[in-house]
Amino acid sequence: MSTISATAREVAERTRRRGFDTIRLPEGYPLGAVAAFLLLVAVLIALRTELPEESLSELHWVLAVAAIPLLPWLLPLAGKHVKHLRAGGLELELRDFEPDQVGPGVREIGDVAEALTEVSIPDTPSRSGEILERVKRIEAERTEIVAIDLAGAPWRLSTIYFFAFLLESRTIVRRLVFEERAPGKRTFLGMCSPRALRRSIERERPLYRDVRKGTPLIDLDSSGRAFLRKLVDEICDADDAAGHSPVLDSAGLVQLLGPAFEPESLERRTLAGLPGLRRVLDSERRYVAVVERGVSYQVLDRLRVAEAVARHAVGA
Repeated sequence: MSTISATAREVAERTRRRGFDTIRLPEGYPLGAVAAFLLLVAVLIALRTELPEESLSELHWVLAVAAIPLLPWLLPLAGKHVKHLRAGGLELELRDFEPDQVGPGVREIGDVAEALTEVSIPDTPSRSGEILERVKRIEAERTEIVAIDLAGAPWRLSTIYFFAFLLESRTIVRRLVFEERAPGKRTFLGMCSPRALRRSIERERPLYRDVRKGTPLIDLDSSGRAFLRKLVDEICDADDAAGHSPVLDSAGLVQLLGPAFEPESLERRTLAGLPGLRRVLDSERRYVAVVERGVSYQVLDRLRVAEAVARHAVGA
């Protein structure tokens, strides 16, 4: 009889120990800090009716706050019963999103440079219609990114200044993306805002600033042509017309923009999985260039990426 009782007691003891093992705190759990926290909550409960405007007077909110330190302990227990619970963002990576979800469309304007390639500086105002029409289209389409190919048709400084000034004042273009194109290859050089390019040119060529301040841009067609005519007249009256409107190449662009030039980019191969998504979201800049083996690139909008992640996480 005693042997059976002893055996029963041992079984009960082992069962009790297994029960305690299942509710054991995670390793390294800060039990002392949690105890202090719960003591503070207890004090708040005792004093809640004395706080201004009955702050924390609803007990269920106090208990909800008190449960926060217990989550690392409660979640493993819940995991025994909920085997397939996953946080939405943990399964995400950039390739899960459509391009238009995470990046703005890019408008190409290389054909404008081609149309002005053979045009001399004095004749540029007569061909300003190509620039004005393209700016109108960009304004109507609410384009955010404009790509400028520096390896194709040459861009004169006066032409690109006129473009930058119009884009800044008449559109919502946020970035000019400078690239060099070749057959089957688009090399990313860097970015800047239209405002940064306009100010950088004015810093190097003060007569550009003088013309801009003396020509209010009210009506795009008439004022735009007048602005370019006055700019070209000032350039041609200068001692060195070609020096005031040189062809802009990549080396000249970097020197012109200085700190305003944004050459940073991320390699696509480094953006796999959740760590890659974090790299984009941790960027200091809103627009992030993602380069693939140096032959192509994509521009991401960090805010759109964050919105897409949030929508995915809540199932929206």
